[in-house]
Amino acid sequence: MIPRTALLAGALIHLALASAALAAADCPPLGRMPNYHAPAEAEMRAYDGFGFSVRKGDGTDEVEVRGRACRQSYAVKDGAQTASDLEIQSNYREQIRKAGGQVLYSDERTTTGKIAKGAEETWVRVYSQESEIEVMVIAKTPFKATLAKPAGDDHRLLGRMPSYSPQSPVEKKNFDEVQFTVVSGEESRDVAVQGAKHAVMYHLKPGAPQASPLEVQENYRAAIAGLGGQVLYADPHLLVGRLEQNGQAIWVRVYAQDDWIDLKVVEEKPFQATIQSPQAAALKSALDRQGRVALYVSFDPAKAVLKPDSTKTIAEVVKLLKENPGLKLAIEGHTDDIGAKPANEKLSRDRAAAVLEALAAAGIARDRLKSSGSGADKPAADNATSEGRAKNRRVELVKG
Repeated sequence: MIPRTALLAGALIHLALASAALAAADCPPLGRMPNYHAPAEAEMRAYDGFGFSVRKGDGTDEVEVRGRACRQSYAVKDGAQTASDLEIQSNYREQIRKAGGQVLYSDERTTTGKIAKGAEETWVRVYSQESEIEVMVIAKTPFKATLAKPAGDDHRLLGRMPSYSPQSPVEKKNFDEVQFTVVSGEESRDVAVQGAKHAVMYHLKPGAPQASPLEVQENYRAAIAGLGGQVLYADPHLLVGRLEQNGQAIWVRVYAQDDWIDLKVVEEKPFQATIQSPQAAALKSALDRQGRVALYVSFDPAKAVLKPDSTKTIAEVVKLLKENPGLKLAIEGHTDDIGAKPANEKLSRDRAAAVLEALAAAGIARDRLKSSGSGADKPAADNATSEGRAKNRRVELVKG
């Protein structure tokens, strides 16, 4: 009887020969079992991500690796003998070791390996079910943005992936409503956003390389961040972000499959109270009647830096305080309920403090002022509507 180790050694030789003969259809550095064929071309992506199982102590961890990706599936040839999972996995584990790599995880049907050469790092996963084999290889590489500059039918702020072109007709409406998914605590929910709508569907150009949904998402995530915005929700196919320009909230929704991308942008209708600066007399009247008054001053997106167009409003508050030397003010920051609660609370505190600093810089004694932030805990209107969220993004002056 021939020992099992000898049988496996013979099979390992066959795998190496198959790799050399058919490397064009495989995912280097791995080959294929001799009785197996690839029904289709390997799926290649310039940038993608995959979770690899690795051993950690007595348990198992999952490590996400991103970079240049190749996926190939094999099926046993018609009439050929099916290999056992043990034979398949033993072959690939040996090939990983011969390539200078190490096996990081193995079970009856799965092998995870890593091959490191200098600064280069390649991760591989082999999954088998005797008659079928799936190979995933990712050469770890940093993300590089490839989104083109806006042109033609693109939205004025966001371009397109180079291998994709817009399909007609592009939908442009002066006023419409779109549902956007956001994270609320540990759950997600949809919020209605109203304003100017720009919707475009991009399709893969004939013969062009496909981008993975992850690559699409990372490109738009980088574009949103570059515009000072933040991501509010993300899953494997959907990305939602929001940014601000001149006091106006702009919402972005990107849904990506391999051969098409659906982009929707809504420039939320601006709240009218942000257009005109309140006068000192009107501020005094509101404080006398209600004990508080809301200010809608402009900040840099997701920051506590006052924009130049807030200068007139700050000047009126300074005038109010100078004309009423006995007046003391508590400055309270507030946000809408979009985004993480801790971030909103910090932003509200920081923005209130920024207003205090602006007043102090204009000569108002600090002992007449104090600041605090409540995040989204004290809404002035319904966060379910665009107008309500705009009213909630405010700084209030409270009579001391």
